[in-house]
Amino acid sequence: MLDIEPERDAAFATTLAKGLAVLEAFRPDQISMSNLDIARSSGINRPTVARLTYTLEKLGYLKQEKSKYRLSWRALMLVNPLLANLKLLHIARPSMQKLAEDLGGTVSIGTIDGTNFVYLETARVNENIWSSQDLGTAGPLLPTTVGHSLCAQLSEPELAAKLSEMESASPELWEKYSQSFIQGIESCRNRGFSVARGVWIPGTHSAGAPILRDNNFECFAIGCRVPVYRLSLNQIEDEVGPRLKSLADSIRSQLKYIMTAV
Repeated sequence: MLDIEPERDAAFATTLAKGLAVLEAFRPDQISMSNLDIARSSGINRPTVARLTYTLEKLGYLKQEKSKYRLSWRALMLVNPLLANLKLLHIARPSMQKLAEDLGGTVSIGTIDGTNFVYLETARVNENIWSSQDLGTAGPLLPTTVGHSLCAQLSEPELAAKLSEMESASPELWEKYSQSFIQGIESCRNRGFSVARGVWIPGTHSAGAPILRDNNFECFAIGCRVPVYRLSLNQIEDEVGPRLKSLADSIRSQLKYIMTAV
């Protein structure tokens, strides 16, 4: 949920923030929502939501179907400029798909969004084994290996600030996962990957590896999640983690070559 009413910030456009909060209320498991649904999800009162959905529908960002709304294709115009020139994704896609098929899991690339990560690309086998992890899917940094891998690329002052931000924003997650989160960061820095067993999505093990930090200081990392029943006892540690690190190294090398050749 967006912080739509920051204290004592005269320059902050609250109405714009509320409109964005309405758009962000839609999720893969909530693709069609009434004004009441959006109000409950966003924390904005229902009369304000009704004005905002009316406006967003007139602008083409929402479509109304009876008493409910869904995102319109126009919303893609907001994200397309971000992804269109992200060469990292073009390089990574084939190898991501190959690894997903080999392991029978999902392989995703993500970046940092506050105290969360957001997925920019996902490859998977053709099975709906668990909840999907596609473009725009977000989750908390603290319990996830992709979170370890992203934050491992921060400087020490940046990491200290991020840890403080996460502790303040999610005290329950902090109490449960802060120690393993710091250990995961150390693992990424020392070995090039981290692993987690049965964390965040039950019944799956995961690994994560840092890819790079670009010229805009944005961090990118790759994560892999595999159902437990498809893994032998130490496979996540002995095979999946090293293969993910190797893939991250390959992506980084290819991107460096392309950028040097340009």
